[in-house]
Amino acid sequence: MTRSGGRPHPTALWTAVLGLALSTAPLAAATTAHAEPRTDTGRIATAHAEPRTGTARNATAHAPLTRRVSTTADGAQLDGASGSGSISADGGRVAFVTQAPALGCAPYLHCLKVKDLATGALTGIDLGSGHLYGNPLLSADGSRVAFTATKRFAAPHLYDGATGTVTRLWPQDPPGRNELGAVAAISPDGTRVAYTIGNRNGDQNARLLYVRSTTTGDDELISGPEEGDKGGASVTDDGSRVAYQIGGYSEGPDDRGDVFLKEPATGARTQLDTGLGSAELVRLTDDGRHVLLNARGGLYVHTVRTGTTERVAEGRARSATADGRYAALSDAAGLRLHDLRTGRGESVGPADARAAPGAVAAGGRAVVFGSEAADLVPGDTNGAADVFLWTAKRGRP
Repeated sequence: MTRSGGRPHPTALWTAVLGLALSTAPLAAATTAHAEPRTDTGRIATAHAEPRTGTARNATAHAPLTRRVSTTADGAQLDGASGSGSISADGGRVAFVTQAPALGCAPYLHCLKVKDLATGALTGIDLGSGHLYGNPLLSADGSRVAFTATKRFAAPHLYDGATGTVTRLWPQDPPGRNELGAVAAISPDGTRVAYTIGNRNGDQNARLLYVRSTTTGDDELISGPEEGDKGGASVTDDGSRVAYQIGGYSEGPDDRGDVFLKEPATGARTQLDTGLGSAELVRLTDDGRHVLLNARGGLYVHTVRTGTTERVAEGRARSATADGRYAALSDAAGLRLHDLRTGRGESVGPADARAAPGAVAAGGRAVVFGSEAADLVPGDTNGAADVFLWTAKRGRP
């Protein structure tokens, strides 16, 4: 095994660095969403179930399958673009943003939809006229959705499927002038949401990073304005560790982004990308033991206990499972799913495939991505970007 500059043997690297077990559970079937009454903070509307049609890219019984999930309730293609797809870890639900008029949306009136993959039912999260939506992230069981909504100013929100309510996330009396906010991450169990707030002045859009505990309602300041704009974050279920990025990420020679790990209880803060140049946070594993980050055109894993950082794959990781074993990586050839234990990769999507954080289901069983390609499923003639679900072949170890 080599340190940060070399190319390690994947099997040895996984055993020594991560040692994480593969979940062999099949994709769980989600409970059918029901219509919810209008609340003070949001209106939830449920559409009819979409029939499960065979839109397989490969008809072989045990081969990977690709199907379009941004469709109407009856399975018809949408008449507008869709994107920003994410999937719950159990594989039961997909959230996406769409502009399709068929769903009551428009280019300047985006809609946020959650699809139950077992039944096809669509649930709309609606804050009222004039709102735009983005960055949806689901808890592991899909019962909670963190997202950013914009009317005049963007703000982070959390939808709770158990109550059908939406809560705006904002701290009391934050320092300075703050008018903008955005969701950065949700913990796997949905009890903590990391979000940023800032203002419109220059690069101060995300100068404060907070973590909201949904159990207590408290907002904990993780990184203040003195550290600069926050480029991303990830938090464990218990909130004992938070990984975050300062600045943006660049493949060029300039060091524009750095990745840190903080333990809020003690205030201990460690930079993880020393010597790697510009770095980008991918995620903190759910046990808090490892941090995945991009640097120098590849994916690295930092082990918290030993303080070592190892290169594990080539390409830029867009998303990873909570245990850190599977990552969706993109390069000129397209989007692929990489198994960090075996070093094996599987092609997932074409060169224009876009995977957001939260794009990979547990066990690497499924990946959701956006693409404008018209040849991924039969009958794709809408001439617009769609959200697709790639499902791994059955029987894969």
